[in-house]
Amino acid sequence: MAITIQYNPSTYFSVNGDVIFTVVDIVKASDPATYPDYRYVADIYIGSTMVARLKAYPDPTNKIGVFNIGNILRSYMAAVFNPTPSVLRSQQMGSGEFFIAATVKFGEEYDFVLYTNLTVDSARTYYGHYNGRLIGQLTNLSTYVDKPATTRTVHTVITPASMGTTIYSGNRNNFIPFLPTTADPVTLRIKAFTDAGVQLSSNDQAYTPSGANILQIYNLSPIVINTAFPGAIDFNVTKYYTVQFLTPNILLDRIIKFILVCEPMYEVFTLHFLNKYGGFESRDFTKVSRKTIDIEKSEFGKLGYTMDSSGIVSYASTGKVYNETKSVYSSQYKEKLTLNTDILSDDEYTWLGELILSPMVYVEQLSGTDVYFLPAAITANNYEFRKVINDKLTNLTIDIEFGEQFNAQYR
Repeated sequence: MAITIQYNPSTYFSVNGDVIFTVVDIVKASDPATYPDYRYVADIYIGSTMVARLKAYPDPTNKIGVFNIGNILRSYMAAVFNPTPSVLRSQQMGSGEFFIAATVKFGEEYDFVLYTNLTVDSARTYYGHYNGRLIGQLTNLSTYVDKPATTRTVHTVITPASMGTTIYSGNRNNFIPFLPTTADPVTLRIKAFTDAGVQLSSNDQAYTPSGANILQIYNLSPIVINTAFPGAIDFNVTKYYTVQFLTPNILLDRIIKFILVCEPMYEVFTLHFLNKYGGFESRDFTKVSRKTIDIEKSEFGKLGYTMDSSGIVSYASTGKVYNETKSVYSSQYKEKLTLNTDILSDDEYTWLGELILSPMVYVEQLSGTDVYFLPAAITANNYEFRKVINDKLTNLTIDIEFGEQFNAQYR
């Protein structure tokens, strides 16, 4: 009897959890006299390269070997934030950034002799999302194929009363990920509306993914939309605009609504973050912001007086500058920001929990006409999913810390 694969991961499986294979050869694993020191062997290939070899003893009861290869696959995945400025399709995330393809080849070892590639699993692709708690399913990504890969509110029909995400009219970068299952073109249909729901404009732009399951990152900011379609959003009359994602691969095309707001009173900060599904999203923080710095100083003490060669003691220089008794020789600091959103809905609180959890967050900063993205970290260690029925109307306040540490003058 050959090695049989009893269990393998399903489609759209995450590398950020357990990636388990189970195998068995009941005959050899049950015959230690003929096959002494019997072990199962799993060789993990990425492309044609073997990147790891694992060995597992059979379970004493059922003789099954268990391999969890998640930690190995994670070593070959790294999301990269690298948007192209001022275009509707800002980035595509493929192999090594959004997914990794791997093949596991099973063999065996007994009597200190290795026998490889006896049973080969089919090539499988694993993805960079995370699941959290799941009920009745093994991966959450499969429900987002050919749809915007976001937890924010998405519609199939839009009315003036439909929920949407507020967005600053001066926003320059508003990223939304979309997961196509094929290389068929994805058409963005962008419409602008008045407060009463009267349509002001409609424009289409199609993009062909570079391959199946290549995550598309679209920049759906009002400024970029007006760059692609001049005058599409007239800020004097447009109350909201919608983006519909048209693809031949699903029955109902998804629509996201953005409600325009003007916030001249406060400085607006836009955060971009790696979301639950492995893509990048954005959120404006339009209310009061406060900047602080955390300072760490190193110092040493000195006598408060000096004595010259004749024994005269003085406490100040000839210029009447008193001597230091405590000298700071190193002053280091980190910058922090406290940011506030406008009032959030229940769904937005659920969505922005991903911002707090995200390991990759960038703060957008404008210098002249150039936009820069500065890495930062959310310092909160807990998050409350607020609901209007419990907490009435509330906003979200977060503290962020920039990654760099700066130095004042050394002494």
